Amino acid sequence: MKRKAISMLMAVSLAAAALTACGSSSSGSADTTAATTAASTDSTASADAASGSGLSVSVVDGSEDSMNLDTAQAGTLAGLSACRHLYEGLYKLDKDGNVVPGQAKDVQVSDDGLTYTFTLRDDITWSDGKPVTAADFVYGFQHLKDGMGDYSTLLSMVSNAEAKDDKTLVLTLAYPCAYLPSVLAFPSAYPVRQDVVEAAGDAYATDPDKAVYNGPYELTDWTHQQSMTLTKRSDYYDADSITVDQITWDLMSDASTKANSFSSGDVIFADSYPDEYKSQFTDNGLQFEDGYMTYCVMFNLGDNGNEVLKDANVRKALSLAIDRNRVIELRDMDDVVANTYTPSGMKNSAGEDFNTTIDPWFSDDYDANCEEAKKLLADAGYPDGQGFPALTYLVSNNNTQTVAEAIVDDWKSVLGIDSITVQQEENFFSAREDGNYDLSYYGWYMDYPDISNILNTMTTGQNDAKYSSDDYDAAFNAAVAEPDETKQWEDYAKCEEILSNDVPVAPILHAQNSFLFDDKDYDGLVYYCGENFFGYLTKK
Repeated sequence: MKRKAISMLMAVSLAAAALTACGSSSSGSADTTAATTAASTDSTASADAASGSGLSVSVVDGSEDSMNLDTAQAGTLAGLSACRHLYEGLYKLDKDGNVVPGQAKDVQVSDDGLTYTFTLRDDITWSDGKPVTAADFVYGFQHLKDGMGDYSTLLSMVSNAEAKDDKTLVLTLAYPCAYLPSVLAFPSAYPVRQDVVEAAGDAYATDPDKAVYNGPYELTDWTHQQSMTLTKRSDYYDADSITVDQITWDLMSDASTKANSFSSGDVIFADSYPDEYKSQFTDNGLQFEDGYMTYCVMFNLGDNGNEVLKDANVRKALSLAIDRNRVIELRDMDDVVANTYTPSGMKNSAGEDFNTTIDPWFSDDYDANCEEAKKLLADAGYPDGQGFPALTYLVSNNNTQTVAEAIVDDWKSVLGIDSITVQQEENFFSAREDGNYDLSYYGWYMDYPDISNILNTMTTGQNDAKYSSDDYDAAFNAAVAEPDETKQWEDYAKCEEILSNDVPVAPILHAQNSFLFDDKDYDGLVYYCGENFFGYLTKK
């Protein structure tokens, strides 16, 4: 998910206009050079101070390609997980996975819910010893917007951010937002030091000495394509609650290699494994967690995409022909069929699930869906798949390849299309973001449980499908600004209806998240919407 076209979105435009006028601090290039040097020196000192008092663990979570540590650009679960260790926002996750105050000591909310006044803690510092200030948050918000990354519009509800003084940050909202603490606990909303960003330029956050850190850990080594080392900061204000001194964060892309590293005991956590290994790890490290996740086929509607996929009827035909129940049986991961883009679990004040109030994208009669798919494809000029062009279906690993091959087989057996090939790409995320694909795997884990978090991904500029719809953007913007819950859900329902007609993605299933964790020897793993925090681990 990348590249939000800010001018297209009402709520984002509000934030952009305000944040442009916000002030920020700069220490100058000379001070920055000294700060960067100090950060490197302090890293060694911190490592020496912290070592020996707690645990050292090794984990594998993501690959080099997924590891962007600039909070304005981080967009994968693994990269965001790493950022949760290195940086901290106004809010954070506690050892139970709850959103609690982090860098904020106190917050006062106006009666109308539109003004939040935060007072920062007195004992918060960057890894080079400089205090964290309110201006660092203001700059961080601006850095996020300017970066045009995955989450550039995360703070669309913020119409103004102002540093009253070093310890006082005032946020004015465009509309009341009950889930604001969850947003502010998300890594993209963390503070950023302007002087360090400007000194490092394009190299910012690409090596340990190209950033400073205000979280419980600092990056003390990054052997690219191999591993990172995260070392506990002895000067972190809540260091006593952090039980792991050092995390060796191995970087791998191959699921089999990850699984073998876990089996051998080289790592105590692995974020993925081949599906065929499931029986081996059942009752032996395999974990399932509820995850607000939708697994899809994504269609490239951009300039690099094949013209055949610009026809909504072709996309709809491909979607209808997928035997989703067969995919679910193949994965054997307790998934459920996704007949909407929004996963279940999004409930209103009466406890009603959003998914039960909207029309499904397709019937649960697979045979009828196949007949409709054949007709749509024939009407588009490809009866029985004749003349259908060669396309590439891009995937990220062995697991997504297995599913993709099953889907391609459906397209061949139902529609007669035999010209689509599956390709595994090591630099998958970059390729998809750049539009170098025809079809691809796409999965969205919600970052916090609110409907806006998933429907936002299909607004203009915010998706790798290059999908854009004025009607969709209007419905989404109306929904997020609507204080009346009933009317808000009506606008969200319009979003789902538009997507079901346009089909920029074909939802396949709503999944649980699964991973490998040595729960026989360790406690304290924090899991939150697909992300992981290892700092509270304890040895049994």
